[in-house]
Amino acid sequence: MLATKLTSSRSVPRSLLYFVIRDHIGNTPLSNLRNTLLQDLGRIWSSLSKPPGLEDSKIQDYFDFAFVALPHKILQPEKFVSEVQKLGTRFREGYKDSRGNALQLDEDDSGIFLPEYHRRIPADGFSHYASGVWDQIVSNKDLDLPTQQELLAQFRCDEIAREVLVAFDETIVPLESRQADAEKAGKPKVLPELGSALKTSRSQVLKDFETEASRYHKGVFARKREELLEKVDGRLKALFVGQLSAAHKAGVTHFTDAVTETVRLGQKKGNYDFAAIVETEKKAALGKFDGEARGVLVQNAPWSNYTNQLDLFTQDLDVVSAKLRQEEMRRLASRIERWVKTRLAEGISLEFNSIGTGRGGSGAPGDAQKPASEKDLWDRVWKGFTDTVEHAQGRFTERARGFDATPNEVEVGLWRLLRKSWAALRAKIEEEVMEGNIMLKLREKYVEVILLLDVVY
Repeated sequence: MLATKLTSSRSVPRSLLYFVIRDHIGNTPLSNLRNTLLQDLGRIWSSLSKPPGLEDSKIQDYFDFAFVALPHKILQPEKFVSEVQKLGTRFREGYKDSRGNALQLDEDDSGIFLPEYHRRIPADGFSHYASGVWDQIVSNKDLDLPTQQELLAQFRCDEIAREVLVAFDETIVPLESRQADAEKAGKPKVLPELGSALKTSRSQVLKDFETEASRYHKGVFARKREELLEKVDGRLKALFVGQLSAAHKAGVTHFTDAVTETVRLGQKKGNYDFAAIVETEKKAALGKFDGEARGVLVQNAPWSNYTNQLDLFTQDLDVVSAKLRQEEMRRLASRIERWVKTRLAEGISLEFNSIGTGRGGSGAPGDAQKPASEKDLWDRVWKGFTDTVEHAQGRFTERARGFDATPNEVEVGLWRLLRKSWAALRAKIEEEVMEGNIMLKLREKYVEVILLLDVVY
């Protein structure tokens, strides 16, 4: 019994049932045999369980019929061979007559392959398709021709996908290995040939797959194409991201080294603009990263976008710039602190060394103006301190602006400078007023007075 899953006759392509009757000696006309077979098929069809709405359908709604009789192979061997050869010529493209009949009994030399019978089964996949159909017949399963087409398409598309990936791997695997080795060694490397490899390999694998697989079931082909594309894009995206990561790390390192070296040369010359240096090197780093990223873009690839990576790279450059600026600010503060300490040490030493010079003959003024006395010593020390600190703060603020420092960074630097200056003042005063130092200064002044008296008297 032949059974088939039924759908609307308008949505299912028609099929041909071709009956070859062997050993026909002519006692029963072929037309009578044809009518008998059609009646039997009609009864079989009527006994089938049909879906709702198709209870009144006929077998002729789904099938065309053709019949041919072959002579007796034993009694008429030569005629049998010639008729078999003639039968073989009918397996070619045919046509319907003007009355809409598929095939006529008297057209025994017409082709039997009508356009509406076409199942879009490529020749290289027909054996697998026919084998699947026969397996279902043998196992007494419902014969579902559309499903067999899809199964064939799945089999062939998977096979074609494996074949095209071989050439794809030949190009991509070496690049994956080089990138992985560099990453493992902790030295990510930008691969200059990666961009062309990504573009060529992606377009070629799709072209090869579409050329071979597009002949099969369109729905399966489209699905398998997406699966192949997903697999290919997954690997290409990993290479793309790895390239951007390597460019990111190399760009940050180069930016840091370039700024540091330019600042070092500027320090030797004694004049440099830190903010301008950072801006110039940052622009160069962003331009280089953008160029390397554009080089690995692949048209129409969903992953081919580096906006987020560019934003992250810019943020890291800003972080590095901030660290370098902080280091420069600390060096600036240290230089100014050393200058303040030196100025305070010299000024306070002069004030304390002048103790006693306003007494005795050697300190007598030669005009009406009296020299500075010990009474206003601390006023002079304090004034020297405030003048020095004010000048140092002005220098620090001016240079900090050249570093593009934030107001908060400038405020913190000035506060630190004031604390260091105050500590330097206190340390120097404590050094000067130590008992040993005071006694030494008084002894020196006493010796000067004695010598002066000897000269006078």
